[in-house]
Amino acid sequence: MAPLSGSSKLETRACVLLTKVYMEVEQLLSCELRAKLPLARQVLLYLDPFAFFKDASRGTTVVRERNLSYNRGMRWLLVLYLRRWLFIAAALFLTIAPAEAMAAQQSLVFVPAALAVAFCIAATVSFLIATAYLLLALSKGT
Repeated sequence: MAPLSGSSKLETRACVLLTKVYMEVEQLLSCELRAKLPLARQVLLYLDPFAFFKDASRGTTVVRERNLSYNRGMRWLLVLYLRRWLFIAAALFLTIAPAEAMAAQQSLVFVPAALAVAFCIAATVSFLIATAYLLLALSKGT
């Protein structure tokens, strides 16, 4: 089998990145359809808390209201992602001290720093998920 040309690779990558555009959000909820996606896209769906939500900032007023209502109904998914990202943050935090001890014996100073940066990113993502969950819980009048 011949390797893919540069433009073919680019087209494939663009298709994978734009899967959300080509597939309806409801279709992404189907396990069978998600299983057919490339592994990289599955990993992105596993980590992206907002992949299963609709854009409520564009379209007519009716479309925006319908999408916001859908997002409020699907906010329970954010709890699963919050738990996932809190676990990732905790695991990264717990690995910082052993990495520092290892770095003291060997000259691997960048490893604890990288773990600390990754922990900060995971903690920030967790905060954003919790904020989105709370904002989606607000009623229309408040």
